[in-house]
Amino acid sequence: MKNWLTISTIFICSFAFSQRAYMELDTHKLRIGEQTKLHLYLEYQNPKGDALVAWPQFESSLNEDIDIVQQSVDRDRLLDSASQTYLREQELIITLFEQGNYTVPAQEIGLNDTVLQTNEASILIETVEVDTSKGIADIKPIYSVNYPFSERSKDWLKENWYWIAIIVFLIIVFFIWRYWVKRKAKMPEPEPVEEVIPAHILAMETLNRLLEKEEWKNPAKKQYYSELTDTVRAYLENRFNIHAMEQTTREIILHLNHANISEEDKLYLRKILREADMVKFAKFTPDDIDAYNYLQKSIDFVDRTRNHED
Repeated sequence: MKNWLTISTIFICSFAFSQRAYMELDTHKLRIGEQTKLHLYLEYQNPKGDALVAWPQFESSLNEDIDIVQQSVDRDRLLDSASQTYLREQELIITLFEQGNYTVPAQEIGLNDTVLQTNEASILIETVEVDTSKGIADIKPIYSVNYPFSERSKDWLKENWYWIAIIVFLIIVFFIWRYWVKRKAKMPEPEPVEEVIPAHILAMETLNRLLEKEEWKNPAKKQYYSELTDTVRAYLENRFNIHAMEQTTREIILHLNHANISEEDKLYLRKILREADMVKFAKFTPDDIDAYNYLQKSIDFVDRTRNHED
């Protein structure tokens, strides 16, 4: 019986020692507003790996004096693999804003169906001593910083690079515009191309008009012969390069001797030019048949001698 009591006592003591909750502070002395770490530890055995740990739940403070700045996720590490003893830790960062001695209250940590209680911890909060005999001054004196020109230039470029890009872009656009304007000014303007109407078309338009309107029947034969011979003269000038519009009938007849015109056509041209002179200057009045025949011969002459390439 005595042996069983001894064994039970040893087992209970061993179990109690294997489960321990405690907390530690990184420092026990702070100034107002400074921060320190509060470590919550749970040492326990977990041979089956099914232990359930319940940490105390906090909001933003431990009590009305101690504020929690940050709370970390708990972490676990193995202390003894033979006995499967683990150490579980949760870390809090705390701070206080009033001068005095404070006690961090003991915290309850649940392990399965057991609640373990940590120790308490004390902390001293001191204020910053101020020498009221001196005026307000900076904490540290102002000191100059070595800021070389190369670094200043780099920083300036980082802040203002887009302005430089815009200016460069505008300069490029200006030079392109200037080059285009100069190039355009140097380019000769194309001369307007006059449409050259073939000589026979010009002549036939007038001759056909005289034919359609039966101008040979007009009593004013002088006007009719003037328009007829002017048309023939213009045709000779445009087709055979004979300056017939500026020459007299005699001069035209002389140039006809060297033109590539048949003798029959030369004879017709002599007759119509001389008869036109008689009508204009000698008041000769030919009959309608002769006037019509000269018109028809003029049409035949133009049609026969026209340039077939036009």
